[in-house]
Amino acid sequence: MEQVKKVINNAIQQIQEQKSYPVANLRDDLRIIDDLGFSSLDIAQLIAYLEMELNVDPYANGALISSINTVESLYKLYQSCLDKRNSEVEDYE
Repeated sequence: MEQVKKVINNAIQQIQEQKSYPVANLRDDLRIIDDLGFSSLDIAQLIAYLEMELNVDPYANGALISSINTVESLYKLYQSCLDKRNSEVEDYE
């Protein structure tokens, strides 16, 4: 999960810098909208970046955008999708 955290943290920090938001020390419990100040467009940008970097789209598989409230929820969602994809690849082989 460390790689997923690194990619997500980097993406959040890039958006914070682009938007001139105060750069917070990221913690698992920070809320994406309330604590980080992300708008719906910022979240869409974050999701697009993560899809490109991690090569997985959890929302195409039924995840709801409303399910990502905190930084930790992002970690868990993307790690879960990567784990599922990797197990499907192993099953295929």
